[in-house]
Amino acid sequence: MSITSNLRREMDEQGVTVAALAAQIQCEPSSMRKYLSGNIRPSERVLEHLARCLGCKVNELRYGRPRRRDGKLTTDDVARATGIDPLSLRIGLQRGIWPFGTAYKRPGSTQYTYEYDPTGVLKWIADRKAIASGGRREEPEPASGSVGGTAG
Repeated sequence: MSITSNLRREMDEQGVTVAALAAQIQCEPSSMRKYLSGNIRPSERVLEHLARCLGCKVNELRYGRPRRRDGKLTTDDVARATGIDPLSLRIGLQRGIWPFGTAYKRPGSTQYTYEYDPTGVLKWIADRKAIASGGRREEPEPASGSVGGTAG
């Protein structure tokens, strides 16, 4: 999801108008409309103000947040938020691959129950975005061969 769609969703959920939010973050309503249309991207400072006014986190505006139903995330919610196929999520949880949830069988049942940690899902998404954008650097492996020697 994009910042534009995440911002619009948060505004709709809070019942906040363009004019009211623009006033809260001290910008022109025309600028707010440009953020919502995707014509301009809000700066980090503006994103922080928007998140504070909407009662959410900056990363939730950047990457979206999984939706809860009855206080729990569904596999489909997490699949949409992470871009991971629902079957891969289920199998990965059964095998302990995904760090943001668990799979277990209830006593006497043959079916798994899946539980997701919303904070863990958001952290996983943010980490993947940082890696994709080059925000994290892996240490280069040392070169093979002698170091500091002279050619002979």
